[in-house]
Amino acid sequence: MKTLILGAFVAASVVALPAATYAAMYAYVNVAGEVMTTDATNADQALKTAPNLHVRSGVMLVSGADDSAIIGDDVPGT
Repeated sequence: MKTLILGAFVAASVVALPAATYAAMYAYVNVAGEVMTTDATNADQALKTAPNLHVRSGVMLVSGADDSAIIGDDVPGT
């Protein structure tokens, strides 16, 4: 019985581990008005760790070619 419970615990932790450790790419606007990226495990972490984040910027999950096309663009009025 102990072996069965231990095996189930190990299997569950192996499945949960990759989801907890992979970082995603987030886009944000820096103080110079440029769209930049940062890697983080979630949006909250991206907001906290993005260098030179503009005070009115948020973060956007970059999930494909359409999203990544904006990286490096300038945002007028910043």
